[in-house]
Amino acid sequence: MHKIRVVNPQYDQSRPYAGKVGEVIGHWGAENNREGREGYLVEFPDGKIVGVAVDEVENVTADITG
Repeated sequence: MHKIRVVNPQYDQSRPYAGKVGEVIGHWGAENNREGREGYLVEFPDGKIVGVAVDEVENVTADITG
């Protein structure tokens, strides 16, 4: 899919990944969580898969990791 960087972590699961780049491997939406947020399932270089909200990330266009 594509890569994103966590730039505005707002939730416990995304805070450890502030400034990190990961690869989007899926999408989740309002039907999948009680807060009604939209977001991505992201795999980070440490092998963890974390759900992050759309408003916590920016797209990465260069081929970088972090």
